[in-house]
Amino acid sequence: MPDTDVLDRLERTAVRTDDDVVDLVVALLERPVRRQCWVLFLAPRGVPIQLVVPIADLPYQPDDHVDDFGALVADLVEQVDAADVVLAWERPGARGLSPVDWEWVDAMACVLDEHHVRLRGQVVVHDGGASMVELDDDEVTAATA
Repeated sequence: MPDTDVLDRLERTAVRTDDDVVDLVVALLERPVRRQCWVLFLAPRGVPIQLVVPIADLPYQPDDHVDDFGALVADLVEQVDAADVVLAWERPGARGLSPVDWEWVDAMACVLDEHHVRLRGQVVVHDGGASMVELDDDEVTAATA
């Protein structure tokens, strides 16, 4: 169950750093239960918008529907007047990303860029907590909760 005190504080506080992004994701998800992606939206000043979209039943690997996923996110960004998006990849397992995890991270970064959606960051929620993902790294970065 999400920590409502932390969520109340976070929904009024701008997300400025990678640690802030990880804290927001951890407050919402706590621990991984199953493989899915969560889409979080940030207002122009970095304050979280009270809309969180879980996307379950994704195919094992990105396929032709990745563009549909990107179009959905772009449409929601416009509807809620978001400035940035955070993707949280929930999945049980170790901290390190598998090749398939990397395929999803890369595919979503590309498709959101094509749809002119600003991606604030991607976070992997794993058995040991949550960590920021950097596209140019072989591992997740040190911003961990």
